[in-house]
Amino acid sequence: MAKNKQKNRQNTPSTTPNSPITKASALSSDYTVSDFKMSPTVAYIILGLAVLIAFAGGFSNGFVNWDDNAYVTDNVLIQTPTFANLLRLLRVEAALNYHPITMASLWLNSALFGKGAGSFIVVNTLIHLVNTFLIFRFTSQLTKNNVLISFLVALLWGIHPMHVESVTWVSERKDVLYTMFFFLACIQYVKYLEQNQRKYYVYCLIFFLLSCLSKAMAVVLPLVLLLLDYWFDRGFLTVKNILSKAPFWIIALAFGALAVQIQSGKNLNGLIEKMTLDVAIADVFDLGTRIKFGFYGFLVYLFKLFIPINQHNFYAYPETGQYGALEYVTAPIWAFIILGLAIAAYKRKKVVFFGVMFFFFTIVLVLQFLSVGGAILAERYSYIPYFGIIFAVFYLLNQRIQSKKMLLAGSGIVAVIFMYLTYKQTLTYKDTGTLFLNSYKYEPNSPVVNENLANHFGRLGEIDKVLNYGEFALSKGVQSYALMGALANAYYLKGNIPKALDFYQKSIDGSPDHRKFIAYYNRGIANRDGGNYIQAAKDFSAAMTLRKDSTAYIGMRAFAYLKANKFQEAYNDYSRMINFGIAVDTAYNDRAVARFSMGDREGAIKDLREVMKRNPNYVDARNNLIKLGEQP
Repeated sequence: MAKNKQKNRQNTPSTTPNSPITKASALSSDYTVSDFKMSPTVAYIILGLAVLIAFAGGFSNGFVNWDDNAYVTDNVLIQTPTFANLLRLLRVEAALNYHPITMASLWLNSALFGKGAGSFIVVNTLIHLVNTFLIFRFTSQLTKNNVLISFLVALLWGIHPMHVESVTWVSERKDVLYTMFFFLACIQYVKYLEQNQRKYYVYCLIFFLLSCLSKAMAVVLPLVLLLLDYWFDRGFLTVKNILSKAPFWIIALAFGALAVQIQSGKNLNGLIEKMTLDVAIADVFDLGTRIKFGFYGFLVYLFKLFIPINQHNFYAYPETGQYGALEYVTAPIWAFIILGLAIAAYKRKKVVFFGVMFFFFTIVLVLQFLSVGGAILAERYSYIPYFGIIFAVFYLLNQRIQSKKMLLAGSGIVAVIFMYLTYKQTLTYKDTGTLFLNSYKYEPNSPVVNENLANHFGRLGEIDKVLNYGEFALSKGVQSYALMGALANAYYLKGNIPKALDFYQKSIDGSPDHRKFIAYYNRGIANRDGGNYIQAAKDFSAAMTLRKDSTAYIGMRAFAYLKANKFQEAYNDYSRMINFGIAVDTAYNDRAVARFSMGDREGAIKDLREVMKRNPNYVDARNNLIKLGEQP
């Protein structure tokens, strides 16, 4: 009779809350043991080769001026890897993030392998390879050593094209690093559930702390631990499960609050040294719009998991008139259907609930329900979350497809396609131009994309392109100091000094203190060439003061004083140049001009003869002596 029918084992926990998990109880009731045989060693070798081949295209890439400057190229603490700078890194914010372990790893990278981009990218890739191996190990734990599922999950996760941003972009060292500690924590927690030994709980907690110190997104780990309780038949949102993770909740709340502080532009009452003046968190959308955009991102991430096309580094928010577009309005409906089906599978199909909830829990904080940054989604945010769906897919395929060779062959075809797409995507990170020109194909109206292209071509001196992209970004309301500086330089090179000076002032007004000296220096050159010598001298003085280098531009200032008929000031600067050994021949010659202009003919002759003694071929000094009626 029906009432005597044996209940499905997964609905009735076979272990007491504190007992170790037995081999049988660790498996869900619909698990099918595979007859597929592969040595773990062989699996690791294949995974290693696949990952390295897929990402090899990025090994010769350079830095991109998209946070790489804040993390490495303009970061004096990384460029000069002294022990004192390492200690300072422990309390420094970079690019609106506090992650001292990440910064310490970049410091170590610089100290051991130099400052070239290639070494940073290779190390990122090696950490990603470790993460792929950890995925294999973690999946083996979840499936009680089913090598086929573990291999395919790790393979498709490891070579997925959407992971290029996390691996090939130097600035995303934080992504691969926090993920490594995140999955190490998960692995330790499963050991704790299996063996009921307190040390594994402690190891898990330590790895969680290290993960949070690498990137704040790790704060969702306690939710994943609850899912592991559920997977191993320990219940889910029970009071016992929640309270047993009290240390994890405390750490998560602490790092979450710290992240909000930093991204809001604060410095924890001076405890954190600020390197960035911008603010990431912006309350620019109403709640309804944030919900639409958040769930739209949720759906796009899922779509690109299976069909990774049209990839780029900056997915811009739509323009105001597009907020009511069908894809945004209907996104919450489709998302709730997917989540609803997952919840409905809570008892009947554990792997569906586990996989979808793993994806949702690990991505929810970056779904733009709280507007952070200027993009509606970012490929790097899929790095950990994709594990949940990939695991569920291959778990189910292993159940449904009897021929494991067919499953392996079909997966192999997908893997080859993904490897090609991944290799191709790594090439878009070759430099700033390739990165943003790729985004421009999909986001031609994005102010951010146009601004970055303007800045890039400004560094290359391609003036027409600077004006093309820069003026468009300006028309869209971009007022960043970098864009103002790029436009100022462009108009200077075009010979439009008044317009250049106007943009230099805007760049000065918007620059953080540690970058203002560049704008002052450039404006000094423009003022000099425009005949505004007194102002040029003032600009060079300001640049030296802000740079904290009293001789950096002293030759430029001395010449401006000379042209402004400020002969005593010019004489003083040229004398300092001679004392410091800076452009000595030129300094003697120009000091002679200043001396003569002040009525010191003999002093002028003395300086000119010193030049000829040092450099008999110095034409200007020779001609000046002749003008004074002296033989060279």
